[in-house]
Formats: sequence, C-alpha cells, structure tokens
Amino acid sequence: LSVCLSALTDGVPTTCCFSYQQHPIPRGLVISAYITGSSCTQPGVILVTKKKKELCADPRQPWVQAHLKRLQILKN
Repeated sequence: LSVCLSALTDGVPTTCCFSYQQHPIPRGLVISAYITGSSCTQPGVILVTKKKKELCADPRQPWVQAHLKRLQILKN
C-alpha cells in the first residue's frame, strides 16, 4: 500500500508520500515519474501508471532507481 497526499504549500500544490509501494511495479506499466518536493517529510518518487494511478515509491530502492533511469533514457 502506498499513500500519497496532495496539499497546498505556499499556494503551490505538493504531493508527498507517507508510505511506499512494497512490491516492484512492472516497468511496462509505468509511463512517468516525478520526485516529491523538499517540503515533504520523507523522500519519495511518484510513479504514474498507464491507468493514471499515482503510486509512492522509495527512491532508495534499486527497482525505483531502475524506473527513473529508464524513463530518463526514454525522455532523451
């Protein structure tokens, strides 16, 4: 279970993670990702799936880093 929360910080919407996705998400399901803001209490990566679901992931996990690397390559 991963929990994301959007809130207004200084008038700007911010999404923060309070728990992380425990199991790796197949790479074919993830279409984009973004890193949570510095105003969040813990680091997080939001993985966006083909069905537009946003899942919080731990940026220290190797499978999350692999998603970020793959998406960066696809972007170039």
